[in-house]
Amino acid sequence: MGMKYQRDYWSKWERVKDPYLRQRKAWKIQAVLEEAVPGIAHWDGWALDIGCSTGRITEHFAQLWPDWHVIGVDIDEDALHWAIAHRQSAYFCFGDAMYLPFPDGSFDLIICAQVYEHVPNWRRLLQEIHRVLRPGGVCFFSGPNRWFPIEEHYGIPFLSWFPRFIADLIVRLVANVPFYYENLVSWWTLRRALQDCGFQIEDYTYRLLENPSRFRIEGWWTGWISRCVQGLPKRFRRSLTLFLPNFNLIIRKPSLPFKATPPAPSSDRGVPPAAGGCRQSGPPGGQTGRSGRPG
Repeated sequence: MGMKYQRDYWSKWERVKDPYLRQRKAWKIQAVLEEAVPGIAHWDGWALDIGCSTGRITEHFAQLWPDWHVIGVDIDEDALHWAIAHRQSAYFCFGDAMYLPFPDGSFDLIICAQVYEHVPNWRRLLQEIHRVLRPGGVCFFSGPNRWFPIEEHYGIPFLSWFPRFIADLIVRLVANVPFYYENLVSWWTLRRALQDCGFQIEDYTYRLLENPSRFRIEGWWTGWISRCVQGLPKRFRRSLTLFLPNFNLIIRKPSLPFKATPPAPSSDRGVPPAAGGCRQSGPPGGQTGRSGRPG
């Protein structure tokens, strides 16, 4: 079965509606970005939240960093309707993560948190991030690790390890869903694909465990896991990314042109007409207040 978008993801998964869980994720992303890019909170730039859902993370940054223009994009129309009806400062639009409705080099910052496994072609997603990110721009990128023993969406041990047809059978029997939708990859596969796109990669996965409180990570386990990680020789800490449940990365588009062939602009592949104008949350309509970016 060819992978398709889950266009009703928000309506079917209760945990994505939990405001506190979304806020915790926003705090973590903020802490990582502010450490990795000193002074980023005071940039006067454009930011894009890919897979924004109801826009809680989008809105967090729109209010926290008032000098930024923050746009959320998603293909889940129900979630976007909620975002537009309830948010205050951000902008939202319908759009396909594989064919983002923005010109090349539109954004200084991109957030793509726990999204790649829901996109039919995750490699195409990476190419689009590279395309719409300006040279020198940064992206916070996170997502699940295929080889972590407990699959995070269903809580079923080793689900992502199995061949697709076996995983489909398991979720039909255990979770009463028609097939295993998510497409998780390993750290090696993801890293190679990011490098092929021309990104520079800064791995924050193990750093989150070295000092959980710095990155606003909560849980009964944070104290002892932090001590365990800090007890490891530094040369071994990087290898933890291979075994942890999620990747947490800062990826950068180099300022100098990358020598590889750049990805084709999404306009060459046909941007969906419905992905047109963005709307500011609250009263619909209104322009971003700047000409030229994004167009």
